[in-house]
Formats: sequence, C-alpha cells, structure tokens
Amino acid sequence: MKKINTDSLLDFSLEKSVRKGLSHEGSKLDVGLLLYAPGQSTPEHTHKDMDEVFYVVEGEGKLTIDGEEFALKEKDIILSPRGEGHGFFNTSSGNLVVLQVKIF
Repeated sequence: MKKINTDSLLDFSLEKSVRKGLSHEGSKLDVGLLLYAPGQSTPEHTHKDMDEVFYVVEGEGKLTIDGEEFALKEKDIILSPRGEGHGFFNTSSGNLVVLQVKIF
C-alpha cells in the first residue's frame, strides 16, 4: 500500500500536458494524474487494450467522446470503455487536474 499527497505531484509544464504515474510497475491497474495548464490538451484518441476512468480533481475544460464535445468540471467522472474515442482540452484560465485509472 502506498499513500501519496497529490500536492507534491502538481508540477505543471508550460510546454505540454504532463502525466504523473502513481502505480506499481507490473500492475494491471495503472493510475496517474493528468496535468493541463491553460490551453493544453490531449487530442481525441482510442485504446483497444484498456478501459479508463477519469475523475476531475480540479479545474474545468472540455471533453470529446467520439467527436462530441462536453463541458468538464470538478467532480465529474468519465467512464471510457476500450475502443471509445476521448480527448481533454483545458479551455479555462486555470489548471486542470484529472485522475486517470487504466484497467488492462
């Protein structure tokens, strides 16, 4: 078991979004924090080998699911089954922090 305080991980880059991995190597469960400064994004993409769950810890922006746009805000949970397209965009003037859980 491992306890982590996320404040120590909030190291944003002005160049591109950052992923801070939190999982043990070799696990079938991969957890990380996605950090987006204002204007940063991850373009829509799919995964054929995993399901994902996202939880918006802080901030707001937009989410695309199979080409359709949705508003994104704190405390939103997104369930993304394998093969579904998804992307994140920080359209706000503040930071966006998303907890990502990958299940293989």
